[in-house]
Amino acid sequence: MKKNLFKIIFVASFALNLAFVGAWIFRAEKDKKIIEKKGVILNGQYELGDKQKTMLDKIVKSFRTRLAENRSKVLEKRIDVIELLGDPDQEGEAYDEFLLQLNETENELNRDFISTLKEIGSILDQEQWINFLYNVSKGWFFSNTI
Repeated sequence: MKKNLFKIIFVASFALNLAFVGAWIFRAEKDKKIIEKKGVILNGQYELGDKQKTMLDKIVKSFRTRLAENRSKVLEKRIDVIELLGDPDQEGEAYDEFLLQLNETENELNRDFISTLKEIGSILDQEQWINFLYNVSKGWFFSNTI
């Protein structure tokens, strides 16, 4: 009976890992295509000077690249947690360590996002900045892009 239970847990863990890895690869490729195709979304919404457009384009492209990398790191940590959950011999302390690593990786995402907002704010004039913050706050909970 224990062998059958172990086999079921192993197969379920393996299937979940395959699903997560497949989703990770799909997401990474999708993010790369978005980064390559999109210019700065801000260009059409604000009256930007040429220098502002160039600087913002550089900041946003850099942010999107880091965002794709950080999302991949978060997904890798989640896969590690799933693998750990599939191992019946693991102790609770191992879960805590993985969760701390996952939280730190997600915190890096948040810090990078705020840092990017500050960089953008240093380029925009006051009216542009207010409008930008308004638009970002509207999509804060529904979007991960600027």
